[in-house]
Amino acid sequence: MAAVVCLCGCEKFFTPSSVTMSSSGETITVQTIVAPETLDILNYDGEGVHSPEYDEETEIFTVTYEWLTASIAKSSFNGEAWEMTLTAEKNTTGKSRTLYVGGMHGNLASSMRVTQK
Repeated sequence: MAAVVCLCGCEKFFTPSSVTMSSSGETITVQTIVAPETLDILNYDGEGVHSPEYDEETEIFTVTYEWLTASIAKSSFNGEAWEMTLTAEKNTTGKSRTLYVGGMHGNLASSMRVTQK
């Protein structure tokens, strides 16, 4: 009998682990355990923005790449996770598009797929 061992703490980095956003553009909120200062948005080839800007006045980490913006306010931490806001611009391409929002939790990296129809 084989045993399954979870070496990464079995925690979900993003809840949900992927999202589909409206082509008309929208803003949604998800939960994440990634450190806000490690937030990034990349395309499938790894191109994108690898570190967020930090606004000291509002204490919000924000990263924008192409049509997607992700932000985490320091004050949104609830003791277990941060609230992350995702905002997608209107999709006028007529095609589905996908980016990956990622970050680090300790020494582990993960990302969530964000698709816009």
